Amino acid sequence: MNIKILGFGLVSLGAALFASTAVAHDINFKTVAAANGAGATDVWAVECFNSAAVGNTYKLEAKLRELTPNSFSKLTLVIYKDGKAQTTTDLSGADAVYSPFVSVAAGNGVYSLMVAHTDTANKAYNIEYHCLSANNDHTPTTVPTTPVQDQ
Repeated sequence: MNIKILGFGLVSLGAALFASTAVAHDINFKTVAAANGAGATDVWAVECFNSAAVGNTYKLEAKLRELTPNSFSKLTLVIYKDGKAQTTTDLSGADAVYSPFVSVAAGNGVYSLMVAHTDTANKAYNIEYHCLSANNDHTPTTVPTTPVQDQ
């Protein structure tokens, strides 16, 4: 096999993988645990950065999808940074529909994503989020692997 062709193929594969993960900002298959009580809250820290290509982050937007079958309690997602907050709730649960997007415009830095419930059952969820410039271009974003608080 020609080394030049192999090298091009590996670079192309790497570029495709980078492109797919660069815009896939998800926290998937997490659970607010019943063992932590009805007031349990998971807190995630997401950092938004500036980019030489698109500039500073203007806002973080996010939406929530409850994976647990419908029950009395609903999951709520709060975005918080620098004294600003927005809330969204998945009213249906256990379907493919997310809550509406909400956003907080607070620039570059660390945003908190808080998922809470009022039930004493485990509640599984996904979060989709995006750091965006003033022109709605994606800016660099961290993908947290563990919550800051899991209770």
